[in-house]
Amino acid sequence: MERVFTLTERELEYLFRIIDSSITVLQRHQFFLWAQGEVQSLLPHGMLICIFDEGSGQAVNIEKFSRTNINELKISELCRPDGGIIFRAMSAWSLGRNQPLLLCPHNPGANAYKHFAADLKGDDLERIAAHGMFDANGRTRSFFTFTQISGALTERHAYFLELLMPHMHMALVRILFHERHQKHGIVAGKTRKLVTDRETEILRHVQTGKNNQEIASLLNISPLTVKNHIQKILRKLNVNNRAHAVAKAMALKITL
Repeated sequence: MERVFTLTERELEYLFRIIDSSITVLQRHQFFLWAQGEVQSLLPHGMLICIFDEGSGQAVNIEKFSRTNINELKISELCRPDGGIIFRAMSAWSLGRNQPLLLCPHNPGANAYKHFAADLKGDDLERIAAHGMFDANGRTRSFFTFTQISGALTERHAYFLELLMPHMHMALVRILFHERHQKHGIVAGKTRKLVTDRETEILRHVQTGKNNQEIASLLNISPLTVKNHIQKILRKLNVNNRAHAVAKAMALKITL
């Protein structure tokens, strides 16, 4: 039986302010001020990392909003598609039927925490609260990871995530649309071509960190054939390298 939550009068006021102010977010600095301002009233955090994929052949967007100065190399490591904690969290969220993900040692449903504990401690992330949006085909469109959370996370925070996600998603869409419209105008996206079963199989091996020789041995094909398949995958997904291909495939739920 699902738990039913009732917002307090103060929480209702916080939620209204978050929603009301979200519709004015059009630019990156406005999103930053909103996330580090009104949103903090329900979900206090130090850093927010957003993943956005529109599924039209465009590159996956990874955006970071943090109140502290964080080394870009560290951010790159956190967001590494082939094992970074952010993409692992997105994978766990997807496997968990797209329910809010809380990574906290004291959370009652803390089974997932043990798989992330070392990274959370080593990277000073403390805890993670994450949720996202998906389309009618079940493909991930956006994923928001709140981290550097000092207080314990509860199911109430999961409820807050569900309330906030549509507004987080639309605010992020607006800033990306605004930036693209300013730089390039409105351009119709290309229809994404689905990869073949063999290419999906190869992508899964790439995701686990295997090189061409290892993949060739596992699939009983030549390394050159693997290389040709990967080149086709890069073209179909409109990405430049293997890591970006893995990220795109995860966002589209090709390899999950």
